[in-house]
Amino acid sequence: MFNAFNLELQILSVLLWLLLPFFMSVRPLAAATPTYPCPYAQTVNISDGLRLKDGSYSYAGLLIAANMTAQYNFKVADGIVSNAPSHTRGCACLQRPCITFCCPPGQLFDEYKHDCLPHASTLSAQQQSAQYTHIEVSDVNGGLKVVNISDMFVMRFEAGCSRKYIDKSEASFWKWDLYANGSLSSLGRIWDTDQYCLTPFEHKKVWSLVPLTCERSAHGFRLWIYAICLFMGILIYAFILLTLVSIKAVRNGGYGESLIFHLASTIIGLSALTYLAFRSRLELSETACRNIGFIAYVFLIFSFFLLTIISWNFWYNFKTRRLSSWKRKLIYMFAFGLAVGLRFLLKFIQDSDIYQPLKPGIGDAFCWFDVRLWGILLYFYIPILICLAFSMLLYLKTYLLIWNLPEDVINVAGYDIKLIKAHFFAFFGYLLGVTCVWLRELFVYLTFRWRGQYYIIDFITGVCVFALSVVGLIFLLYKNPLVRAWWHVNVTFYLPYRAEERTENGVYLTQIYHTDQERTDKLKSRVKKFRIFSYLKNNSFKLYF
Repeated sequence: MFNAFNLELQILSVLLWLLLPFFMSVRPLAAATPTYPCPYAQTVNISDGLRLKDGSYSYAGLLIAANMTAQYNFKVADGIVSNAPSHTRGCACLQRPCITFCCPPGQLFDEYKHDCLPHASTLSAQQQSAQYTHIEVSDVNGGLKVVNISDMFVMRFEAGCSRKYIDKSEASFWKWDLYANGSLSSLGRIWDTDQYCLTPFEHKKVWSLVPLTCERSAHGFRLWIYAICLFMGILIYAFILLTLVSIKAVRNGGYGESLIFHLASTIIGLSALTYLAFRSRLELSETACRNIGFIAYVFLIFSFFLLTIISWNFWYNFKTRRLSSWKRKLIYMFAFGLAVGLRFLLKFIQDSDIYQPLKPGIGDAFCWFDVRLWGILLYFYIPILICLAFSMLLYLKTYLLIWNLPEDVINVAGYDIKLIKAHFFAFFGYLLGVTCVWLRELFVYLTFRWRGQYYIIDFITGVCVFALSVVGLIFLLYKNPLVRAWWHVNVTFYLPYRAEERTENGVYLTQIYHTDQERTDKLKSRVKKFRIFSYLKNNSFKLYF
């Protein structure tokens, strides 16, 4: 028991040490880049401004220096980067606070069509005449003052989200406070300038400015199915992991050790994705968003590297070679170092001036990969496919070695051949399930790309991950002879392999038998003594009377 606890502490300390690179030397997304001098949320479309000879722009009474402007061929809405006609944007919000209106002058927002419509539409004449040049601003002491909008703010006619929302079920939806920095207080929270937009709205037959906020907290059933399935899959993986860690014969073997690291890595990666599913891009800081996305990436990639290592280890064993423990740990370290190296490569590509569609998008539009770009294919799906293809190739080569083994072989690289065969075929069942799930993911991604459609949450992915965890429960636990023997001895107090039923060369059963026989004999002895004591007590009671 102490050894198992000590091993868990070692694994925890190793994982904490491995996580350190993610919290070091990470430049936040808000930092300026050579291409874009400030975050998108701090920019305004200044294409209509006056460009001066030195490259600076005169816009809304401001003089924006040339080095604070840039050409943009994309826009950001809902935290998603999408293509847009080339236009000039300047960091106007750094010089004067910005406030956002839903629609440009001459248009009003239609809450039913969720779009800006010209005045000459079905909107009332009272709407058409609604012009606002002044606004109330709250100070730190709670007081209000009326200011001219153009004197204190830069008006921006766009919102940081496409799904503008107003919650009429809240009686105080029309109550809000605007602050001097451009942020707005409404419905018990503070909204940044790219999280709301102001529009004329009729309330109790009176037209007034009302903020529409970004509907970030509305989680649909698809997201809930996705998250619940991921969570259940994580629990099953955790059960498999704890069971394997508890069995000394498993955790001391190369196959079991690799599975333990694979399961731990998978749990960390899926947990990060589950967390990101319920946290919007705007609810996380730039550093946290990027770090969590990279943590998910590194540990998921590392889990696939471990699958390849397991496949290679089977092939290596059937070549009648045995890998020492320290060499195996060096391979683990190299594989994890490769995953961390890919993480820093992705960070470099994301921050570089490379062609936008080739970027991963982690920490930019999303905290995870931007599925509108090709980065997820280049840096995630292709490495996974390479790992799975190499694993399958090694499996076929190993199977041919097994096929050509003489029938009288009872031991391979110091392992009982029955044990290693059982592990080999059980692992193939799990590997086949992993391959099917991720080929399906790639097929869905390519299909959506071909159709020009994009998705953020594919709830069937969660269902597939849950199904894969059940496959792991069957093939990694139930089909594992060491686990089944340990379970019978330590959980049901029943040893299925009696001495007379054991084969002469059953090395792995003999190992289990000798390991657990002493404990089993003690349990049987206690039961026997208890029965004898009960018998004597009952008989003495009868004789007394």
